[in-house]
Amino acid sequence: MNFIQKGLLAILLVSSSVAFGQITEDPEDRRTDGRDPLKTKTPEGDPLPFTQRLRFGGGISNISIGNPFSIGVSPVIAYQASERAILGVGVNYVYYRAKYYYQGGATEVYHANQYGGRAFGMYEIIPNVVKNLYVHGEFENTNVGYNTNQSLQTLRRWVSAGLVGLTYSQPISRRFGVNLTALYNLSYNANPTFSSFVYGGSPWVIRVSFF
Repeated sequence: MNFIQKGLLAILLVSSSVAFGQITEDPEDRRTDGRDPLKTKTPEGDPLPFTQRLRFGGGISNISIGNPFSIGVSPVIAYQASERAILGVGVNYVYYRAKYYYQGGATEVYHANQYGGRAFGMYEIIPNVVKNLYVHGEFENTNVGYNTNQSLQTLRRWVSAGLVGLTYSQPISRRFGVNLTALYNLSYNANPTFSSFVYGGSPWVIRVSFF
């Protein structure tokens, strides 16, 4: 191979490497231009693959300090449906404890394990004014353990809830962030006794999550 052929081959290899780098450039590279990373597209405008739109994480939820006491954990899988919309599903586990007082000074401590699932959607409402502020809505279904005065046996039933509110997300990377969520339980007053087993003594749900 003569000198000219070697030179042409080198130019071809360099050109191919540059072209491949442009095609596969990560949206994170936009940071070098002072712009936020794209969430659903490459810098060239091509859609990101499905797997690159997925987020995995979870958080702490259903926090109620005092009597009753409750705390929950909730792993989630979220999907970046558009630059401003996120859809997701998760599973929930909530530990509940309450202390009951009776006449004569007698007390009873009740413990319960609650579990279920939820589906949620988030939409960034005013990105030009406040970035990463989302309106948040979700439907949650939880299996509740309880007992009655007639029986010491723990019974179970499903409790459904619709929740709406806001989430503020602090991005750490393109596909991961810290989220602070405040939701109002629209179904709380429909059955406050069973709702309190899951959400404590308030229709407000404060949640910290990571995804």
